[in-house]
Amino acid sequence: MKEKLFSYKYNTITLENLARMAGRMEYLEFAELVNRLMEEKVLEPVKASGTNGRRPALPNKFRIQKPEKDYTQALEEIKLLHPLFDHSKYAKQPEAYLKHKKEIDALSKFLWEQGDLLKTPMSINERSFQIWGEEKLLKEKSAVKSIFQFNGWDLSLLNYYETPEPFFEYNFSAAEEMNILIVENKDTWFTIRKIMREDGLNCLFREYHVLLYGEGKKIISRNNRLAEYDRLQLGSLPILLRQTQHPGAAAAEDSAGGNGQAAAGKNHYYYFGDLDYEGIEIYQTLKADNPELNIYLCTELYSWMLDEAEKYELPKAKAGQRKVDIRPFLEHFSAAEREKIKHILEQGTYIPQEILSYPLLKEEMMEGRTRG
Repeated sequence: MKEKLFSYKYNTITLENLARMAGRMEYLEFAELVNRLMEEKVLEPVKASGTNGRRPALPNKFRIQKPEKDYTQALEEIKLLHPLFDHSKYAKQPEAYLKHKKEIDALSKFLWEQGDLLKTPMSINERSFQIWGEEKLLKEKSAVKSIFQFNGWDLSLLNYYETPEPFFEYNFSAAEEMNILIVENKDTWFTIRKIMREDGLNCLFREYHVLLYGEGKKIISRNNRLAEYDRLQLGSLPILLRQTQHPGAAAAEDSAGGNGQAAAGKNHYYYFGDLDYEGIEIYQTLKADNPELNIYLCTELYSWMLDEAEKYELPKAKAGQRKVDIRPFLEHFSAAEREKIKHILEQGTYIPQEILSYPLLKEEMMEGRTRG
């Protein structure tokens, strides 16, 4: 019973909660237990709380006289930590050391014995396993972040790099300034990729070098995901030039002065999704979260969708969508198109991007090659 009381998260306890802690027992047996704990100075009655009115009477509330913790051993261990740790701060707050003792000791040991390994960068999971023997500790648990905040460190001390989850992409060609078409839905992405691969066509109102599958809202699941892609994947993407390119792609690269690598900050991203609140939200969030990237709305495809929609009875919008402010989205369209879009959304309907099917897209892309 004493151990339960000493580990109780509060310093006071009501008679009712004390009875729950004691478990099932007769009242007289419980009263004997309480009186014994008071005699042993484990419980101190709160006189202002009164008594329960039973025989024998018991106080309604108690202070728990918890023993002072002995930090002698912890203080000795703190002295042995690597000099990078804030020894004086831990000495004043030894409970902070004990809370994350396992992680702190492992990091200290690593810094003492293998600190030079931090000079060589590695992935976040690799570094986590190297130091703590748990590959996901650094990414998923807050213990490491708490330790770093306590000591006033930046996580860059560990010299690791993030490994963003890769997008599904199709690389048609390369250029110094890349045009990337981001497509929300899988079927439309697959259809455009099919035309690119089988027919060597990449002009859909403009030439695209890369076709990127946004996977619905996955592309905005983290606010720097697209920037990581631009920097870590697209920005250092080795292009296998004419070994993998279509005949028309090689000429396109030559005319653009391509060097086999996209230049960071020079790429142009065009977004194309469903015409509904969710699709609009994805675009607006993507643009707001990545101010360093050139992100545009592929208005030509949306205008085309509006024209095609005149031929159909539009489906009801997917349930659970949040109504977002669409004014920034509407700025990309003519007055007539803005009214059409507002009417579609207000009616609780939407236009799926699959309205632009394979025959339509292929015909437009063939005409695009002719115009080019």
